[in-house]
Amino acid sequence: MKLAKVNTSLLKRRLDIAEIVRKQGEVKVDELSELLNVSGVTIRQDLNYLEQQGYLKRSFGGAIYLQAKKNISKSHHESKIEINNCSSDISLIMRCLSFINDGDTVCLLNGSITKKLIPYLYDKKNITLIVNDLSHAMLAKEYVQGEIVVIGGILNANCVIFDENNIQTLLSKYELSIVVFEIEAIHSDDEVAISNMQLTEGYQLLLKSARCSLALLPYRVVENDTFGFGSLQQFDVLILSNSTIAEYHQQIVNNIFEQCSINKYSVVYQNTGSI
Repeated sequence: MKLAKVNTSLLKRRLDIAEIVRKQGEVKVDELSELLNVSGVTIRQDLNYLEQQGYLKRSFGGAIYLQAKKNISKSHHESKIEINNCSSDISLIMRCLSFINDGDTVCLLNGSITKKLIPYLYDKKNITLIVNDLSHAMLAKEYVQGEIVVIGGILNANCVIFDENNIQTLLSKYELSIVVFEIEAIHSDDEVAISNMQLTEGYQLLLKSARCSLALLPYRVVENDTFGFGSLQQFDVLILSNSTIAEYHQQIVNNIFEQCSINKYSVVYQNTGSI
């Protein structure tokens, strides 16, 4: 379906608010109203929306970044870990975003990080976004200036379970510029894995059809609870959080990947055979 033109000033303001709250930790409605030159009522509406999407939490007269400081049940150590995880998420999102260009057909598969990436697509022009998660599709309606496609199949807890016919129909209409997979483990046999076994068949087909295949690994999941759908060498780009690097770094570089960028929160590996 084609969407009506999106209010880009609204999207930009909301993303600006999310970034201000992230940097300052806590901010008041009055401060944001003065800074962004809009009414307090408008700011409160923006904060309510951003809270619903998981980018911040409302506080009395303002907002705080993702964790409530008044929650005394959390230790300082636990709070610090939570803040680092949030920063890691943002780092993964921004790195992934750098591989998406204007005019691309982007297949963004279900996951917590892929969902958080969607609002950052607001300034990508003329993209087609393909998803298999209804919550992704609903969020994309607010931010994506282009066509949004939900892969057909059987609905299972928001995620659509698709089969070979669904994928073949999709591929007959669209050439996939990039497919973004949120993965949960890399097995010892170099198989990239997810926890939902019902998705593996569809993921295999999408992996083979993508012009560029990118895997995000934000957190480590116990290997016994995950199911492989493709080998490391089938991927063009891997983006890992710092919490997973130590376990997988050597395995990744042994599979002709080169570490091309690293910061405090994440690292990017590129398949040297696809450069």
